[in-house]
Amino acid sequence: MRSDLQTTIANWRPDSDGDVGQQIDALLEQLLAAGLLRASACAVLLGEQYHLGGVEDTRRMAELVGVNGADRVVDLACYIGGPARHLAREYGCQVVGVDIFEDCIAIAEKLTELCGLTDRVRFICATADAVPEPDGSFTVAWSQGSFPSDLSWLTEMHRLLVPGGRIAFTGVIRRSESSDPSHCSLHEVQRRVTEAGFRVISAEDISDWELEHGWLPIRRKLEENEAHYRNLLGDEWVKKVYQSIDEDVAAWREGRLGSGRVVAVKE
Repeated sequence: MRSDLQTTIANWRPDSDGDVGQQIDALLEQLLAAGLLRASACAVLLGEQYHLGGVEDTRRMAELVGVNGADRVVDLACYIGGPARHLAREYGCQVVGVDIFEDCIAIAEKLTELCGLTDRVRFICATADAVPEPDGSFTVAWSQGSFPSDLSWLTEMHRLLVPGGRIAFTGVIRRSESSDPSHCSLHEVQRRVTEAGFRVISAEDISDWELEHGWLPIRRKLEENEAHYRNLLGDEWVKKVYQSIDEDVAAWREGRLGSGRVVAVKE
């Protein structure tokens, strides 16, 4: 890990009188602006919950998969641990977050310590298709927004789960035959999940919900705070993020691409 990042996060303390979530988002802005954190440009707008829909999306998926205090959850591509901490705090479960980037894991560990959740949440720096945990270590395998289009993590999810364990993930789907062939349709996702040894409980096209609760809100956030972002990250950054968001909004509205959510049980 870079020494400047290590020093920044080691010395950071939230003000107990302020909104901790807002302070975490401000810290992330500083790290991203300084080039100390690997993430897409939209990470600045998404904050601690690095996926569309934020906490509401995390809560909706947790309710669908039935997360409870007896669960042991593995969160693949956990970024800095926002969903992992939320699951532990709100549902009382044990969570292991996995991410390939050492910097993300270091930040995740520091934030988890400051939140007083180290007894329920820990993190591993590893690839999501080779998690250094024994077979059957978890009751829930989880991933939000970062599930690979080739669905290669399904095999590892199956290995990590106990019999009867559940998976829950979201990712980009192809919604029309003319769109990007590198993404699967929701039907293809269901087929691949079944072939991997799971019984599908729920497979939903959540594109409209994510447009309303994800893409459009972060664009409004950019508009409302444009002067702040120009000062922090520069005119070119603002221009590129507007372009990126508008391209995705168009793809969602035109029905070319979108988002799917799958919940299934290991047979």
